[in-house]
Amino acid sequence: MKKTILIVTILFSTISINAQTEKGNWMFGGSGDYSHITTKNDFGSKNKFSSTTINPNAAYFIKDNWAIGGVLNYRNQKNDNSSANTYGLGIITRYYFLEPTKKYNIFAQTSFTYAINHADLTTNSQFYNAKIGNVLFFNSSVGLEFSLEYERGINRTATNSIIKAGIGFQIHLEKK
Repeated sequence: MKKTILIVTILFSTISINAQTEKGNWMFGGSGDYSHITTKNDFGSKNKFSSTTINPNAAYFIKDNWAIGGVLNYRNQKNDNSSANTYGLGIITRYYFLEPTKKYNIFAQTSFTYAINHADLTTNSQFYNAKIGNVLFFNSSVGLEFSLEYERGINRTATNSIIKAGIGFQIHLEKK
């Protein structure tokens, strides 16, 4: 087992890296996160809820290192008494700061998503996100990313601000 891990590590470190962040290329992938929150009000009552979010995306590089595209959003929120699914559609823009030939890169991304609660089609939300992170390219097309994200969610009953850590996976397709 140790030999297999060593061989895979050597293979990934010796592959020539071309991160595919050049103009005309496509990026497909997504990210996800999980959060668990406990709130306590002034009367001593506690409320616990958890949230799982999955965000698949597709983007096109309009310039070297700068991509613009779309994102889907699925969010499941559970508390002690109920569960709700939310589905959304939005736009993203992402910028990579380092040269495309690096094995790793640093990026910044912003997005806006409009979402509808599945249980109650009259409830909608808007999510504004800003994230920074780094991506490790395993080869010329596949990258694993880690990020910190600020999210502001607005609906008819509340406004929430959350800072969260996320993990993502991107595939970069080279133009032919």
